[in-house]
Amino acid sequence: MATKYPKHPRYIPIIKWQSWEQKALQKVEGAIRPQVLPCIEVRTSKQHLNLLKNLNKVWPYDALVDYADPKGRLTPVRTGELLSFMKSAVDERWPVMPVLSPADVMATGNPFLGLATTLGKVAVRLRIDSLIVTAADVALTASAFSHLKAANVSASLIIDLGVSPQAWEDKHVADFIAAIRPLQAIGFSTLHLTSGSYPGSLASVKTGVASFERKDWKFWKAISAKAPDLIIGYSDYGTLSPVWTEDILELRSSRIAIRYTRDNDWLILRADGKKAEDSVAISALLVNNYKADFKGAAYSYGDELLEERANPAIPLNKKHCGHYHITEGWSHHIALVLKDQY
Repeated sequence: MATKYPKHPRYIPIIKWQSWEQKALQKVEGAIRPQVLPCIEVRTSKQHLNLLKNLNKVWPYDALVDYADPKGRLTPVRTGELLSFMKSAVDERWPVMPVLSPADVMATGNPFLGLATTLGKVAVRLRIDSLIVTAADVALTASAFSHLKAANVSASLIIDLGVSPQAWEDKHVADFIAAIRPLQAIGFSTLHLTSGSYPGSLASVKTGVASFERKDWKFWKAISAKAPDLIIGYSDYGTLSPVWTEDILELRSSRIAIRYTRDNDWLILRADGKKAEDSVAISALLVNNYKADFKGAAYSYGDELLEERANPAIPLNKKHCGHYHITEGWSHHIALVLKDQY
């Protein structure tokens, strides 16, 4: 297991709560499970009901739960559902932590604060654009922290960049570190930096092989190397794009694709169709032609699915294809981050 950052807080993958992502969470290996703190984004009322029903079956461990819209704010409907979820979490003693923007911490009112006091922990998620942290951001975040502290609620902070920077120089890194130091000084129990660089579309990959740079991981490493004293935790959107919102709840195109996380990029293998035979063909291509990259079935549930699919001795009707590519992508990604990088 990776021990490069042993003092850092747990890895936070941003999970959209599709059934195929739920499967990936269920299959996280026991040895790395304590290092995973998923942030589950609840995007519809249907997902809210699904979460109430299935969270304890899928992930009966520490989790963050965010009911905000894509802009990071709670609508009246979402606020009601968040409070309903928090009430269930209190009643069932689920080890969960609600996630709110600084503005919503201040605006949500006493019903939220009462439940938060019982749960004991809240994560504040500050979304920023273009690496710019304003004085107003710092002031509002500090007010949210004080508001929670007065209610005896422990608070952690997530700084969410959305889409990762596409390019940067040392000066950009230094300026950003200077901008977030006032946030770190507020007193939050942990600090995480979230971003994502997986593309919103694979339209540029017609059929065949491509790769996309993991700029989220590279930028986080640059920040951590320049300011190790921040002890800033790693968080990412994994193999899903940060610009993917509830407008599209099941993302699957007319052609199957494998998203295979490597140290510095994602290897993309895209088929010409979406039949089971197409899944088998690109899985065999990965397993047999990219032996230096493929980790083997024992590495993760996702790698097990790939090896099984590529094995000609296993009948086609016994192989998991289709949406299982989402499961395998997330499963392998989480394993690689925690076993090899973080």
